[in-house]
Amino acid sequence: MFEQFGNIMEMVKKVQQNVDTVQEGLKQERIEVSSGDVIKITVNGQQEVVAIQLNSKYLNADNAALLQDLLLATINNALSKSRDLNQAAMGKLATDLNLPKIPGMF
Repeated sequence: MFEQFGNIMEMVKKVQQNVDTVQEGLKQERIEVSSGDVIKITVNGQQEVVAIQLNSKYLNADNAALLQDLLLATINNALSKSRDLNQAAMGKLATDLNLPKIPGMF
């Protein structure tokens, strides 16, 4: 009985190491989303914004409201793509490890 428990613990350790490896890889991934030539947002595969670039020719008081709206939309679009990348990577890991599909696990 204890031998089976040891095997399970070894398997859990292996899964955790694989998850850590995938997560580190996702942290290095870069996803760039732009709104024309106005704004470019760069996020990593862990839904962290790593860069924001604004085209200086649009930076004036008359464009403030438009820039705010574009910034929000572009950030949300980038984060959505990052979540999709993350889910695909974790789903692939689960498939590679032959894990059952448990909702919310990956």
